[in-house]
Amino acid sequence: MKLAPHGVILAAILAVPAVAASAPDATTFPAQAAIPARLTLLPANGPIGRENPFYRGYRPTFVFPGVRDEMMCAIELPGDREKVDPGETVDVALRCGDPVAVKPDAPAFLFKEGGRKIGEGEIGLGGR
Repeated sequence: MKLAPHGVILAAILAVPAVAASAPDATTFPAQAAIPARLTLLPANGPIGRENPFYRGYRPTFVFPGVRDEMMCAIELPGDREKVDPGETVDVALRCGDPVAVKPDAPAFLFKEGGRKIGEGEIGLGGR
C-alpha cells in the first residue's frame, strides 16, 4: 500500500475552507481591501455593548457568517470623524487582515472586544 505524501494531504485539508468561502454568489473582498459597512456600537446593557466610544483606527474582532474564524479588522471612520459613541450607527470602511466572502443573503456581522459583543452591522454590497 502506497501512502500519499504529507504535503498532498495538508494541501487538500487547507483547500476545503477556501472552497466554502468562494461560493459562486458570494462577493469576496481581498485582505486589506476597503469593505463598505454600516455598523452600530451597542450601548452597555448587561453582557453586551460598550460604555465608552471607540476612536479612529479601532481594531475589534469581527465575526462574519460563513467564515469559520474570527478576524481582526480596522475600522476606518468617514471624513474627519474621530469617534463613535455607544448607540450610534455610522457608515465606515473595514480593513481585514484576511479575505472576507459575503453572501448577498447574509451580509450581517457582529464585532467583539474581549469576547463581549459590542456591535453589529452589515456589509454594503450595493454596486458590487
